[in-house]
Amino acid sequence: MNRIAISAFAVLFSLQVFSQNEHDAFRYSIAAPGGTARFTGMAGAFGALGGDFSSIGVNPGGLGVFRVSEFTITPVLDVSNIDAKYLGVLNFSSRNNFSLNNIGVVLAFPIGGPVDLPGWKFVNLAFGINRHIDFNRHWDVEGFNPHNSFMGSLLDQAIGEGSVDNLSDFSTGLAWDTHLLDRMNGQFFVDMEDSVFQSRSNLTEGFLREFVFSVGANYNNRLFLGAALGLATVRFEENFTFNESDIRLLNPFFTSLEYTYRLRTTGTGLNLKVGAIFRATEVIRLGVALHTPTFFNLDDEYQATMQSWLTLADYNDFAESPLGRFVHQLNTPMRAVGSLGLVFGRNGLISMDYEILDFSTMKLQSEDYGFRFENQTIEESFTLQHILRIGGELRFNPIVLRAGYAHHSQPFVSMVNDGSRDVFTAGIGFMQSNFFLDLGFSRTILREAFYLYDAVRAQPVEKTYFLSRINFTAGFRF
Repeated sequence: MNRIAISAFAVLFSLQVFSQNEHDAFRYSIAAPGGTARFTGMAGAFGALGGDFSSIGVNPGGLGVFRVSEFTITPVLDVSNIDAKYLGVLNFSSRNNFSLNNIGVVLAFPIGGPVDLPGWKFVNLAFGINRHIDFNRHWDVEGFNPHNSFMGSLLDQAIGEGSVDNLSDFSTGLAWDTHLLDRMNGQFFVDMEDSVFQSRSNLTEGFLREFVFSVGANYNNRLFLGAALGLATVRFEENFTFNESDIRLLNPFFTSLEYTYRLRTTGTGLNLKVGAIFRATEVIRLGVALHTPTFFNLDDEYQATMQSWLTLADYNDFAESPLGRFVHQLNTPMRAVGSLGLVFGRNGLISMDYEILDFSTMKLQSEDYGFRFENQTIEESFTLQHILRIGGELRFNPIVLRAGYAHHSQPFVSMVNDGSRDVFTAGIGFMQSNFFLDLGFSRTILREAFYLYDAVRAQPVEKTYFLSRINFTAGFRF
């Protein structure tokens, strides 16, 4: 498997990344709990509340709060708007995706003796699906680069590889086969190391969702305990096209090149969550939860092509890599959640979650490859992330108004790439004794630096994401 070291500050794939690395580990470790419209409208701040199917993803102790059985289903519309600035040129891209964000069933079983005596009151079961990450994105960039080029990056790589026999099937080997990379007097060279017009069109698709199987219990309506087994499934696809051209006619041989890359990742993971909620007073609720790492098994398939347009028409101008495949494992960070809730009878509530995780503990493993360099890069490049979620609800029966805010701190050691995110949410609900209807909205703002090829040569693409989510939940109690 080819491994090419790049800067740890590019969050997703760069052109020269053809193996699994710290960016892949990060992509599948940033999952934020998703689910019902009520959960969305309160920014997911349910660790001390419970009573919502999606709260199991934060604190399974919330399952013990249920006193009746419940079924929920939540379709969602995700709208992704991305501003991408490269070499002084700002590009705007948008993509929409409609999906099923949540479907869940809670079964409540009353147990024990008379309700006025201490003891266990309920044992509850829950199973269903929450969709935690939507990968559907599209963005484009273009600009004139007077300083360097992708071909210059390939030249550096080829020099490091040393000989034609060692060239990568997915990058430098393609450049060699299309005559973009050549040798003279035993030395590699390329025609255009700078002063080229560059563009990239990038499309990603897929999801990370979790099947949840949970059990919860209610002791004396005071202590609520729960555990949840999560089976995560991943599907991620990326397709991009990168172009470079001599628009100023500075070179007698090179006209342009087109490089395409396709990646498909599928896999499953397993995790366990345990938690508890304590009703300290009629108003105060306290919650605590611990999430084990998700232990993923991932299967990657990837392929690249390169096309060259040269003034010498008799040269071969197209090359395709073999289909690459690699199976590996990923352990995501452990998570700890502490929560405080204030419930004001039937009038409303306020809730706050504090979550902490350490991205430097992510681990990549494989029987065929050691990942020593990548895991060392993870340890040196990532740090603790602190997540704060605050949500509130005002009840004007049967109408309920909701709002919330969440902040995810920067997960990187360096300040070159921000990576922090802010989430603003709102919602409205209509509640009856045996059914409810909820509408939720969230707006996430995220900034990152992305490198089209190696970070030593290339200037970053400065991307700002505006991710909007509208979801609708229909719930039935029985």
